Amino acid sequence: MHLADGAGVLPLFLLAAALHELGHALTLYLAGGRLDRLTLTACGAVMRCRLPEGRCARAAVCLAGPAASFLLAAAAMAAGAYVLAGASVLLGLFNLLPMPPLDGGMALAHLLDGRLPRARRGIALAAALAVLALGLGLARIGGGVWLLLIGIAVSVQAGKSLAKRPVPV
Repeated sequence: MHLADGAGVLPLFLLAAALHELGHALTLYLAGGRLDRLTLTACGAVMRCRLPEGRCARAAVCLAGPAASFLLAAAAMAAGAYVLAGASVLLGLFNLLPMPPLDGGMALAHLLDGRLPRARRGIALAAALAVLALGLGLARIGGGVWLLLIGIAVSVQAGKSLAKRPVPV
């Protein structure tokens, strides 16, 4: 464990991720949807669910995870838990990127309800390229390769998601 996480940040990211997913699940329940399965993967969590009716309700479920992340960050800052706050902010901001399967990309897909597929693809491509460029830049200056690896994984998933159908449901 210490070889990969000598600073002990991983448990804080896992706590932030759990509360992020709880935000999705709570909003899903309140909006009338149903959670069928939650699967943890190397790239994050995948929720299989029955979404509520209405594009705004579906987008709200998508955006509830980042909202929960920012609420946790505010609470952690107030309590002096700055590393937890930072982890939660990073998780929330990353998930707001406008590329599926991330929350921002999914919310955008639901809000546009199948409209502007080329614009959505272009936005997702720009976001993917920005993450990859930032990851490559950090790797080149000795900041590690994690963001680059995550960027590659998310970009592949975004490409698969965009190739399948315009609005993932």
